[in-house]
Amino acid sequence: MSEAIIDDLNRTAKLFIDSGAAASVDEAVAKLGTFTMHLTIDAGSAASPTYQAALLTALNCGLRSLLGGVTVDGALDAPLVIPVTGGATLGDAVIELGGVIAPCPLNAPLVVIGGEATADPAKFAIRTTCDGWRGGIVPLTDVGLTMRTEFTVSGALAGALAVAEVFAHLNGEAMAGHRSVGLSLWQLDPDSSWLLPHDDEPMIVDLPSDFWLIGLGHLGQAYLWAIGLLPYADPGDVRLFLQDVDRAGKSTKSTSLLTRATDERRLKTRICSDWAEQRGFDTAIIERRFDDDFRRSANEPGLALCGVDNPDARRILDEAGFAMVLEAGLGNGAEDFRLIRVHSFPAVKRSAEIWPAVAQAGNADDRIDRAATLKGRPAYVDLRDKGDIDECGLTRLADVAVGAPFVGVTAAAIVVAQAVRAVTGGPRVTVANVDLRSIDYRSALTAPEPDLITFATAKARMP
Repeated sequence: MSEAIIDDLNRTAKLFIDSGAAASVDEAVAKLGTFTMHLTIDAGSAASPTYQAALLTALNCGLRSLLGGVTVDGALDAPLVIPVTGGATLGDAVIELGGVIAPCPLNAPLVVIGGEATADPAKFAIRTTCDGWRGGIVPLTDVGLTMRTEFTVSGALAGALAVAEVFAHLNGEAMAGHRSVGLSLWQLDPDSSWLLPHDDEPMIVDLPSDFWLIGLGHLGQAYLWAIGLLPYADPGDVRLFLQDVDRAGKSTKSTSLLTRATDERRLKTRICSDWAEQRGFDTAIIERRFDDDFRRSANEPGLALCGVDNPDARRILDEAGFAMVLEAGLGNGAEDFRLIRVHSFPAVKRSAEIWPAVAQAGNADDRIDRAATLKGRPAYVDLRDKGDIDECGLTRLADVAVGAPFVGVTAAAIVVAQAVRAVTGGPRVTVANVDLRSIDYRSALTAPEPDLITFATAKARMP
């Protein structure tokens, strides 16, 4: 019984368990089942690859974190121009991902993809807005960005931020829907406004074409989704090395964008390889742990994207022979699950200094204290009183992370954009901190000069 409770639990529903907002596991899942959203897109925006990316990313994230469902309407007969699903039209993609094509329900939060500022609809309504490396959301009545340059990763960012804002609204956060929220993926500097253009944003001609993905869960699948959005002239020029040892569980689909209910018990490498090869990419599967004796060979991808939350694996990131590593970590508790921290290597501070082995004993003590606190929450007490789970199981449940796919996709947009930035010759962000609760109060440290690192590249499809 305890294994089933832990393995099956939707990781976003765990927010209500750990915060004390739900008195039982069933109540937590039922609460998430009241969360819903409607997406709409007009004909002009439906012709844009960036806004197609925003729509489909919002849909994919929303279906996993808003269990009341996501409805979609608008110009869905537009040809599909981003190959993240099969099908000929945008509507085909919506159906394949699991969305329902229907008019907007009366009280559903509304997300307009692209378009122009319009009159207040007297309910929660926001609009995604993008231009080049910049993407985000604004209240429906506000003027946003004027699309001049397509970049699908900023569309994915805007779609993820839209779901984050809807989630915040449904969870009772008063400011949600009444503010502008966004990022420039070119200028993460907190002093730089995402609503203002940056004259130094480059035209994207070449894209990184060799990736090694370490970990294929929440973050790893978000990375792959973002890579799949990149406008490669020929996807066959792209090599993806996919490394993981785990199988998908029932809960995996709650945070991992490429996993479906039918994938339960499948190896994550196979799920991701199937998806990538359907998009035309070349893949290699590595089903061994990323551990101390791991070394990359000279003919393998030099660019690694790390999505594991294991400090032992992170500790050796800059010792495994990669030319560059981009890594993201997410918060995991009810208070901090929207936190994102990004690192890149090489850096002044080595990975072994950031995640030292000696710190793990202290981290273990912190986890014990956290578990003791959480086991006093009503849902934990309910499980104990009903005999559904023993004390060891309660401790394990407390250690399970709260997660939401819109956080992972935001992190992935930052990381994949940094990989593109490196190809363009832009200075690399070595560490950045972003909190989706207050995205303006972020921090970022950029290397003073561009790297003298070369990557395998492929041509981008020109607009």
